[in-house]
Amino acid sequence: MLYSFFQGLLFGLPFVFVVGPALFAILQTSMSKGFYSGMQIAIGISCSDLLLMLFCYFGFIQYIQSNTFQIILGFVGTVFLALYGIYMFGKKTVTSHPARKDIKLKVNWMGAFSEVLKGFFLNIMNPFLWVLWFAIVSSNTGNRKPIEAVLFILGIVCMIFSTDMLKSFFANKLTKLLSDKVILIINKVAGVILMICSFALCVKTCYEFHIIPFPHYIDNLPGL
Repeated sequence: MLYSFFQGLLFGLPFVFVVGPALFAILQTSMSKGFYSGMQIAIGISCSDLLLMLFCYFGFIQYIQSNTFQIILGFVGTVFLALYGIYMFGKKTVTSHPARKDIKLKVNWMGAFSEVLKGFFLNIMNPFLWVLWFAIVSSNTGNRKPIEAVLFILGIVCMIFSTDMLKSFFANKLTKLLSDKVILIINKVAGVILMICSFALCVKTCYEFHIIPFPHYIDNLPGL
């Protein structure tokens, strides 16, 4: 059984290098609010990954994989990313002492809960992540016993979570070497990137589900 868990760890390794909205959210939050806030974002992301993969394995995915649901999810995710990006871009202040903020967040459970929810919805609102996990889980758990399949899934989630924690830790350490002005610039860059991600998600949703007729040459564009 442990073999399945270690297989999951190895299978989750390539996702360490995936660049997307979740990565920028972890880095930006860690740099502006501290390590513990970044950790809470990572917890929310891992919870959403675990939930999606368990849905896929236990068959619930068939009830929520309709085109209508995926389209709604795509557009809601677009709005969520855009609003979060606008918020980050327009943010005017930054925490000068991340370590003090971390201590406060340890006991501020409502604040911690909001960060976990932010990471959860930031990740789960991407309909193409559902398709990705469905493909991975269905192709790698078919011949496993239920306990082995669950351990395989837990291995993937543990690898993603542990590396997200490392990203949060080092981002927070880097913050202590930067001025408040530089961190504000990083916030604005992160906001712009999130807004670009929201636009890309909207375009991809429209393209995948043929909501808007695209020119034929768009089929040759990278990633589409």
